[in-house]
Amino acid sequence: MAACSPPTPALPAALPPTQAAALRRALAYIEAHLQQPVLVEEVAAAACVSRFHLARLFRAGTGMSPTAYLRHRRIERAQQLLHAGGLKVSQIASCLCFFDQSHFVRSFRAVTGCTPRHFARRTLRPGA
Repeated sequence: MAACSPPTPALPAALPPTQAAALRRALAYIEAHLQQPVLVEEVAAAACVSRFHLARLFRAGTGMSPTAYLRHRRIERAQQLLHAGGLKVSQIASCLCFFDQSHFVRSFRAVTGCTPRHFARRTLRPGA
């Protein structure tokens, strides 16, 4: 597998201006709520579209579903927190709204190819 980093989301496709604006609103909402529980319906409301249209916008603009994008952003944020040090894996899991530490570790590994602990060791001690 690749070296401990989430795949970069596809660059937004050329969307019509109104759809691009709705996607930007949805992305901003997700970014502002990474550390809170987020429902797809809430993201859709923030983007002023139906949840079904939101799913189509996300597929067209990011190549991911809204929930996959949210998970991806939370894993990226977890990587930043792990790199900064000072927090336990369980604290990061709780902070980023994963059900528990086990769910966080499984999600982290699925996205990055390594465990949070392995990632932290590699970033805190390069070359390890």
